[in-house]
Amino acid sequence: MSPKKHRTRHVSEPEAKSYLKKAEEFYQTMLESYRQRRWNSAGLNGVHCAISATDAAMGIKAKLRSAGESHYEAIELLNLHIKHENVGTQSARLTRILGQKSIVEYDSREFTEREASEITKDVDRYLDWVKTLFE
Repeated sequence: MSPKKHRTRHVSEPEAKSYLKKAEEFYQTMLESYRQRRWNSAGLNGVHCAISATDAAMGIKAKLRSAGESHYEAIELLNLHIKHENVGTQSARLTRILGQKSIVEYDSREFTEREASEITKDVDRYLDWVKTLFE
């Protein structure tokens, strides 16, 4: 059986930096929303921050990003292409963050304060890690 083929797109260094800038903007909006007790907005901006941060990480380290239909493919690519001692921990963190996307974006129920708090902490730690890949 051959390894799974992932759809990817080439990413230049300037594009990787642009993804990081987007991630930082989503991060700031997540924090503002959290402080204003807008749990749904905090959660969704956290998810978008993590997605952009992943594109930035993949772009700066592997010169590519996922172009697959599932955001979970990006986790597989992260593990395949980024050689870093904390990639396993960060992949698990990204899995938790992405696991909240359907709840916050598509479910009819409101995102809770506890969920917003948890995603905010995970996103904060994940984005900090991604930034170290640019050093």
